[in-house]
Formats: sequence, C-alpha cells, structure tokens
Amino acid sequence: MTTRSAVSRALATEGARSAVTIWTVVLLISGQGFRYLLGLPIYGALCVATVAAVFLVFRPTLRTLRPPALIGAFVGLAALSIVWSATRAITVVAVIALVATTAIAMITARGASNIDFMLRLYRGLQVSLFLGILFELVVAFIIRSAVPPLVSDLESLAETRGGDPRQSNWSENLLLEGGPVQGFVGNRNPFGGIALLVAVVACVLLLDRGISRLDGWVTLGAAAAVHAVTMSATVTASVAVLGALTVGAYVLRRLRPRAKRVLSFTIIACSAIGAVMTLKYREAIFELLERGSDFTHRTEIWYEVINFAMQRPDGWGYVGYWPIWQYPYSEIGTGLEWVRPTHAHNAFLDAWLQLGLIGVVLLVGIVVLLFGSAWRLVERADRGDTHLPLGWALLTVALVMQALTESRLLVEGGWFLLVALYCIGPPVFTLTIVDPELVHYGTRMRKADEARVARRIDAAEERHGRTARD
Repeated sequence: MTTRSAVSRALATEGARSAVTIWTVVLLISGQGFRYLLGLPIYGALCVATVAAVFLVFRPTLRTLRPPALIGAFVGLAALSIVWSATRAITVVAVIALVATTAIAMITARGASNIDFMLRLYRGLQVSLFLGILFELVVAFIIRSAVPPLVSDLESLAETRGGDPRQSNWSENLLLEGGPVQGFVGNRNPFGGIALLVAVVACVLLLDRGISRLDGWVTLGAAAAVHAVTMSATVTASVAVLGALTVGAYVLRRLRPRAKRVLSFTIIACSAIGAVMTLKYREAIFELLERGSDFTHRTEIWYEVINFAMQRPDGWGYVGYWPIWQYPYSEIGTGLEWVRPTHAHNAFLDAWLQLGLIGVVLLVGIVVLLFGSAWRLVERADRGDTHLPLGWALLTVALVMQALTESRLLVEGGWFLLVALYCIGPPVFTLTIVDPELVHYGTRMRKADEARVARRIDAAEERHGRTARD
C-alpha cells in the first residue's frame, strides 16, 4: 500500500468526517469571533482550507452537490443579482461565500445518517457554547477589563471607504456584574442563539438516548446559564414558543390518528395567533422583559430598510453582511447612537432589500415547507418513535424566531443549518406522502441500501447453510 493511498483511506473514515463536520459548525457559528481574533485574510484562508477539507474527506458526487429546488433557486437568484447589483464586487464575493456554504451544508448533511449529523451538529454547537463561556471567564478573571477586537481590519476597511462602523468591544467584561455578556462571537444575541440551538439538539438527543444524561444535562445547564447572562428577549420568546410546541408534540404521540390532526392544526393556529399578538402587544411584553418596545431601535432600521427596498423591487444585490461604506447601506442607521448596523436585523426584510420580492418569497417558502414537512412527521409519531423530526421542526422555528431580529439566517451558520435541515428532512414537495421510516427512525432506507442489506442477509444465510452441511 502506497503512502498516498494510506492517507486517502485515513481521511475517508467516519472519524475524519465527524471531526471536519464539527469544526465546520464551530467556524460558521462563531465566525465573528474568529474574524476578531485572526483578521479577514487569515480567516478567509481558514474558510478556504475548511471547504477543501470537506471535499477531501467526504468526496461528494454530483448527486450530492445537486441542491433542492428552492435552495437552488435562492442561490441562483443571488448569483443573478450580480448583473444589477449596486455593489457588484461585494456581491461577487458574497455569492462565492453563499455557494460554498450551501455546498458544505449539503455535503456534510447528506454524507451522514440523520442521527450522526445531529450528533455532529450537537458537538459543534456545544464547542461553540463552551468556547464562549471560557472566553468570558478569561476576560472576567484574568484580563479584568473590556476587550476590543484583536484585529480591527473590518473597522479600518469601513473607515478608509468613508464608512462609520462605531465598532463595539469584543467583550464588555460584564460577567461578574450579571451581564449582558457577548461570548466569543462578540454579540449577546448570537451567543444566546447558540445556547438556544444547542439546548434544542441536546433535548432531542436525550429523548432518543443519543447522548449520556450527564453530557446532556451539563450542556442544558450551561445553555440556561448563558441565556440568563445574555438577557436576549428574542431567545426568551423563542423558549416559550418552542416549549409550547414540545408539549403539543408530546401530547400528539398519545392520541388516536383522527384526534392528532385536530390538535396539530390547533397548535399551529395558536402559534400563529400568539406571534401576531406578540407583535401587537410588544410594548407591554418587552416592558415585562425589561427591554425596549422598539426592539432596541430595530424598528428604526426596519423603516429605513423598507424604504430602500421599495425603491428597487428587484433588490440592490446580494451582499450578506452590509458593506456599510457603500450606498445604500451607508445611509441606513446613521442616526443611531449605538453600534452601526451591518444587517437589517430581520432576515426577511434583508432578503427583500437584497434580492427583492422574489428573494423574500423564496426564503419564506423554504422555512414554511421545511417546518410543514417536519411537523407532518411529528403529527404521525407514536410512543417509541424517534424524536428527530421534532428536532428538525424545533430548530426551524428557532431559526425563524432569530431571523425576526437578526439577519444571520442568510449567512454563515444560519444558512448552513437551514440548508442542512432542508436536505436531511422529508421531501418538502410530498407533504401528503409520509415515509414511515422517517416517522419511526428519523432516517430513510434507500432502495440501494435495501438491496445491499438483502444481499448481506442472503450471504450470511448461505454461509450458515454451508457450515451446517460441513
């Protein structure tokens, strides 16, 4: 055996695939922290190396790289927006990043069983959570002062291009004061979002006995502690919605088929009504949560975003995070007294601004069909069935809730997770056809797999027969 073939076989192991997937999740979820730590050039090189590692370890086929219809349409629209983009060079770079993120999401999700991918996702989110906790502990007990970004090339870039970034600190050193803390990602809302996502996955894996109780409960305790010190009102609202859906799913598993459908539609209707009522009475609700009724000045940003979005129905071109030194992004949020916004603080409004009405329709279609497909499996589950479809539904809702106040659903970890969930869940255009394998086990046995298993059984029986005759 040559050295090259030995290395190739070592890289193709499940352990290598697991390690690469976990690292990919950490890099995409905690991207801002790595940019603060390393700067854009090194961070960019790290991203390129990560993409190369994914392709090298998973060795995807053309079938693996074929995107689902709506995902492909969204990415294709983003690529097409280069033609009319107001910031063409930025759009080219952003589209390359979007295509790469989409590709590695499809490869890592399709290159593992559904339970294995959830385990790898859990480990990646877990590392990101504890990395943020460790960072804040070091700041609180060793550095003992606010910490600015170690590399501020983003701020320098904005300043040299005529922008006004008003960069915040990486950490404000508020852990011992009870928060809010920002974690390794340098922002309390994404840090709270990480805690929410890892808590959802931990609960699902605990229910399916995919992880030990000690592992799961320690992680849940850490996630709860992070939520307490990030003080994210969005995460608080998300916990309430996810809790109600979980209780509803638990009850559904114990009902007869006819009663399941009635309760399922009731749950979804009540969730929609609750969302509308939250928006209507947000002033009273956020006053109870000790947060401003204007979502920390987000409504001011939203009004300006809507104004610019209405000027160009086809959008201003996909950019991901805003290049705040270029028009129209240089004109949004200039009157705010806090950190200069680098996104719309609402993924759906940002999709409208960047990709026009078609973009926001595609994004809404993706999340609605993804949730609907997963929830159909939850609706049909009985006692003893897997909880993986419930995890897919809850993660989708968590992403959507975060997308109402943040735009990270369109970039990095948010887009990665959305695409991965879309790939591992049931086919979204067959909502009336429910695969019993997905309901019971959370995975689907393809015809090729069935044939391979049958051949193995036949071979084993044949060997057993020969042994008996001998």
